Amino acid sequence: MTSTCGSPWTIRPVGPIGLIEPGKRKAMMADPKQEKGAEQDSDYDGAWKDALRLHFRGILEKYFPAVAATIDWGVDPQWHDKELSQVLAQAGHRAGRVDLLVRVRLLTGEDQWIFLHVEVQSTRETDFEVRVARYNGGLFWIFKQRVVSLVVLADLDERWRPCEDVFRLADFETRMRFPVCKLIDQVDHHWGEDEPSLAVQVARAQIAALRTAGNPSGRYRAKWQLVRNLFELGYNADELREIFRLIDWMMRLPEDLSLKFEQELTALEESLNMPYITSVERIAEARGKAEGGAAVVLKMLASLFGSLPAGLQQRVRQMPIEGLEALAGAVPRFRSMEDIQVWLDSHEASSQ
Repeated sequence: MTSTCGSPWTIRPVGPIGLIEPGKRKAMMADPKQEKGAEQDSDYDGAWKDALRLHFRGILEKYFPAVAATIDWGVDPQWHDKELSQVLAQAGHRAGRVDLLVRVRLLTGEDQWIFLHVEVQSTRETDFEVRVARYNGGLFWIFKQRVVSLVVLADLDERWRPCEDVFRLADFETRMRFPVCKLIDQVDHHWGEDEPSLAVQVARAQIAALRTAGNPSGRYRAKWQLVRNLFELGYNADELREIFRLIDWMMRLPEDLSLKFEQELTALEESLNMPYITSVERIAEARGKAEGGAAVVLKMLASLFGSLPAGLQQRVRQMPIEGLEALAGAVPRFRSMEDIQVWLDSHEASSQ
């Protein structure tokens, strides 16, 4: 495992870090033109947020074992969403990244804030290190809390390895070095397919999803290999369902391949006598819920604008239940058929 900053498992204490002002350096936000080429056809952000909140300890122990070893896990971590939102609002936030702020109790008895950042873009970001340092400094100056910043790089660029922010002028210097877990390194060279950790399976799903973006048949094969392997790793029913839920969330398939996948999965479960993940009844229930939701939303829209174009109706029927719920909430704001189309375009773009 190589890194321009040494081992990503090593935490090097540094002096006090203030709010680092980038000055005339490039804007911290990535060029939106660069992101346009990034094919992200799955909800990586949502899946990562869910995984980190529900499995924080397991993920931290696998990705940052040195940090995890300092924590008293007998005391439940406390999430600080409100505090983090104040910093994100000032620094800017967009899709393709997951930021979480958590307070933990150390084995020394002290409380410690941890800022955990997961970068799930498929393109590198200009001045990424500056933004990490700025968040860290912002949290200190606003809340007077020293914060440990941890970074998970879930992209495919093997050459991109940001791990510190340095600013020098004459005899003045500020430096912040942060631990990094580069998932592609671990998945390709260190974590085997027989690694049972949920943290590893989530990482494998992330990398496989990025590698197969825009390639439905390749996505199908990669997803099947991951899920097929789950049955051989000794999980109980609840564990298997939870890991599958996250993989399924990250590795979406077109409707035709999704139906084929469900059929293959049901056949596999029957052959192994392990009906752990899915069943015809559960699939029908989920699909029925989405279809029912689509019917309700279409009725709401028709009551406002009359007959709806067939193409628009089809787009609504293909939406997942979460999207339908968001659309239902937006209906009162629509003033024309064009407003609906604009909303659908925006929603689909943000989901990619």
